[in-house]
Amino acid sequence: MPKIRVLSDQVANQIAAGEVVERPASVLKELVENALDAGATRLEIAWEEGGKRLLSVADDGCGMARDDLYLALERHATSKVRTADDLAHLSSFGFRGEALPSIASVTRFELHSAERDGDGHRLRSEFGIIKEVQPAPRSRGTTLTVRDLFAQLPARKRFLKSTDTEHAHLWGVVTRLALATPHVHWTLCSDRGTDLVLPAVVESGARLKPLLGEKMSGMVPFRSGEAPWSLHGYVSDPSLSFRDRNHLYLFVNGRSVRDRLLLAALSEGWQGFFPKGAYPAALLFLEIPAEAVDVNVHPTKAEVRFREPNRIFPFVAKATREAWEQLRGGLASVLDMPPKPTESEFELPVSARQDPQHPRLWGPVAGGAMETLAASFPKAEMPELERPYTFDRPVGRVAESQDEGPEIRYLGAFENTYLLAEVRGDGDPELWIVDQHVAHERILFERLFLRNHAPAVQPLMPPKVVQLGPAALSRLTPFLEELNRVGVDVEIFGGDALVVRGVPDFLQNREPQSLLEDLLTRMESGANADLEAFRKDLNAELACRAAIKKHHVLPPELALRLIQDLMDCEVPQTCPHGRPIIKKLSLGELERSFGRRV
Repeated sequence: MPKIRVLSDQVANQIAAGEVVERPASVLKELVENALDAGATRLEIAWEEGGKRLLSVADDGCGMARDDLYLALERHATSKVRTADDLAHLSSFGFRGEALPSIASVTRFELHSAERDGDGHRLRSEFGIIKEVQPAPRSRGTTLTVRDLFAQLPARKRFLKSTDTEHAHLWGVVTRLALATPHVHWTLCSDRGTDLVLPAVVESGARLKPLLGEKMSGMVPFRSGEAPWSLHGYVSDPSLSFRDRNHLYLFVNGRSVRDRLLLAALSEGWQGFFPKGAYPAALLFLEIPAEAVDVNVHPTKAEVRFREPNRIFPFVAKATREAWEQLRGGLASVLDMPPKPTESEFELPVSARQDPQHPRLWGPVAGGAMETLAASFPKAEMPELERPYTFDRPVGRVAESQDEGPEIRYLGAFENTYLLAEVRGDGDPELWIVDQHVAHERILFERLFLRNHAPAVQPLMPPKVVQLGPAALSRLTPFLEELNRVGVDVEIFGGDALVVRGVPDFLQNREPQSLLEDLLTRMESGANADLEAFRKDLNAELACRAAIKKHHVLPPELALRLIQDLMDCEVPQTCPHGRPIIKKLSLGELERSFGRRV
């Protein structure tokens, strides 16, 4: 009996589905791109349970005849490619002919289509097996409905995330595709009630507010070059920046892509206009001849390869730099401007300064030293924090005997940032250099995240209404309960708005809209879209903002207490973001560096 067998079409399609169908969002992308390739000018999209139970896309495109319904579920059957040479001149989104049979193989699948009004047929299949094809009149166009994704593949189904996570990914697909197709009328409805209607418009800029929120609607358009080589889009001025690249949207010939070359060129363009570590918001629409780009390098066509990268890089870098130069309008770039006060420069309420019992960052200190320690801080530098952030043991050495742990003697600080300490335990004495900011960040993070302490809430008077836009609001809605847990008192206010009634004490000077939008960037990539990851990242963010900053002078008692509490942490080596906290030099290492030991 031969060992090698030809797989059945059903099994082959389910294997192929592993490349095409990762989650409901990838199904939505394929179905919408098929509709756009069919010439659709109107799309109606619906989903339930984050697309896991139901996902439907209806269009007014060219539709299909009865025989085409069968062929659409055959692998490598496509209307977009006839010869190998066609691959060098692709102008359509889809072309491999694998998407529909792959999707049908892992779902309960229904395809309803008509080439003319009043005509039409409906095909129904279950997990790759066609059950029936019947006449079913409808208007010109196609409706594709998939149900029960991976219901017969439990191993694959286990890899799906929570409904909240999948819901957020679906919105991410809608956002990118809707930005690229301003000429298409979009209607969306989900079981969350997050309905959205996007009428057809001339320019993508009209969709910035409904899809990306009020803050992003102020981006400025630019245009460079002429067909067939042109670049247009929108960029933010230096007053609007973010801590990551999640607000950069890249499109090549209308296709949303991830591309290192374009990111590098865009980064070259913004150099000098944004400080190091800050990123702009930008939408780039690169239009080039179809033969100048290879889109056949990734199963989901998310990555591309340019045939002339040495032409693309300077073109994009120069065009975007000119856009930011026009925005600057003759003003000095951020590299020439004096540094702005950071958000770490907290201002205490008058009541907090006058009340010696009011909880402070470092909490009650033994020996009646509270007034002395408070006086050692400039008032604008001493953050006001609640009890979960206080240190609750008396000032003193970390241990009085080696049985209780190493003996630590505080030596001083370098640049009022790096704490120096002599540590004696069982082995060689060591010199420790401790970064005070990341050390305090680790301490606060573990108290917030691992020990579930909740900060006190500072009410906002009056409450602040924040317009985020439907897409952003949909991504944030599943996490409102968690935001309230960590002191951000927020609720839906109707439409696409939230009302913020309070923020954690230590963030009371932070503008609520900026705070919420920063938190949103934490889940834009999808990596932090599930609740546990979001909780961890949110608490890391709050800990970072509350931690004592570099160049803040710490009295010796508090510096020692900081090292003491760091040693009680479960992970004292790194901050929540992975930065190292301690540099250790043993006596032996020091003596060898001075030639005292061999």
